[in-house]
Amino acid sequence: MQPPFASKAGRAGSLLALALMGSSLAAAPLPTWESVFGDTRPAVHLSATYPDTQGKTQVLEFWRDASGRVVRRTGQRAELRLTPAGDGEDVYQLRNLVNRTAFDVHRVNLVQVGIFTDRWSVQHLLDRPAGAYTLSDLKRQTKTAAGECAWWRVKLASGKMTEVCWSSTLGLPLQLVSGGRTVLKVNSVQPLKGLPSATLPSGWQEYNADEDLAPD
Repeated sequence: MQPPFASKAGRAGSLLALALMGSSLAAAPLPTWESVFGDTRPAVHLSATYPDTQGKTQVLEFWRDASGRVVRRTGQRAELRLTPAGDGEDVYQLRNLVNRTAFDVHRVNLVQVGIFTDRWSVQHLLDRPAGAYTLSDLKRQTKTAAGECAWWRVKLASGKMTEVCWSSTLGLPLQLVSGGRTVLKVNSVQPLKGLPSATLPSGWQEYNADEDLAPD
């Protein structure tokens, strides 16, 4: 039989251990956008599918080079090009593939008219929330044709939720689910051989949107 003081000491030690465990759990930092998604962005070329507003499946192609330049082509109708700038005033070009027109604009002028673009979101195919959000680890992994990814839930202050199957290797989502349906699915990933040519084909019209958007 243990002496009474030994049993009291044991109980005290157990209570102290539990208290310390509780405090360490309480102090565990909440996941943040940066800690979960980071800024890994290796050169890559991928093909994905997404449903359009009529529910028809469309193809998205995405190219990203090691310097962070991006070409994103959606549904063979539009193409977005991002050229990062050291001062943060990135250059965007939007191409209408149907009408064969291209519009060039700097980020600062988009902000002037209330269009807030985000370099990270364009480079990673995932919209980073502008307001409050919470991240939840769904504790499951998926192996896809494009690689392995881990599931996270992004919940906005509005209540809208998106489930993201994130590839930390590629710095990209391999699948996005919102409202119970898949809104993006990456089907193949290839090494980047180069970005599509930046030269506009013959017959295209190019416009400098900065001239119209810049404040007087």
